Amino acid sequence: MTTYAIGSVKGDYQSLLKLLEKIHFAPDNDCLWFAGNLINEGPESLAVLRFVKSLGKQAVAVLGDQELRLLTAAEGLDQPAAGDTLDEILKAPDRDELLKWLRRRALIHHDSKLNFTLVHAGIPADWSFSQALTFAYEVESALCQDNYTTLLENRGQGQSRWHAKLRGWKRLNFIANAYTLMKYCDAQGKLDFNAKGPASTQAEGLMPWYRLPERMTAHLNIVFADEANFEDDAFPGIYPLSSQGSLSALKLSAIPERIVL
Repeated sequence: MTTYAIGSVKGDYQSLLKLLEKIHFAPDNDCLWFAGNLINEGPESLAVLRFVKSLGKQAVAVLGDQELRLLTAAEGLDQPAAGDTLDEILKAPDRDELLKWLRRRALIHHDSKLNFTLVHAGIPADWSFSQALTFAYEVESALCQDNYTTLLENRGQGQSRWHAKLRGWKRLNFIANAYTLMKYCDAQGKLDFNAKGPASTQAEGLMPWYRLPERMTAHLNIVFADEANFEDDAFPGIYPLSSQGSLSALKLSAIPERIVL
């Protein structure tokens, strides 16, 4: 069995199908990891969601910021932005089933046999691997509860740095934002949720989250969607999946292989 990680599909169903054809994806034997943001921007978000859900255990999909936006919009708690392509999902006959499936997706996935970890955006430098799993579960558990809308009502950026005394919605918000929005940080680990674009263009003192010295998950091989378009040099244990231009996949093996559409 071969496992491929795929970056942000963003509703581009036709490109996804072409990429799967290029890697000779065999659904009976292979597995696909999706790094969040399956939806929005592209014209066929509904088709992408239905397809990934139909793969069952042959697909792993972590949550990205667009999935959280969809869940928020579905509850009438967020206004559509220009260019959003979420209406088809919100009006679909299987809408509730798809939204329920999304609410049960994780923020982080780890496979000890493959020795790879999947997230959408990143993992804060202050967190150990066990903490990363535990903190993600706090948000995942809240999304699975009947009163999950309370979490969505209290969504916002707010807190930009982790500390152990964070409680309540500030704590859950930071965890969710770290997993779905983080890109750059300063030397003290303070996150900048708005900075994006190549690392070479950032303000002095900002660095990609994975370059922070003494990062506690430096021993992990982390695969994530490069929504910032870092254009950074290769970094040990870090495998960004480009979200710019053509859709790409990463064959997860001892020597990972990139496949670009």
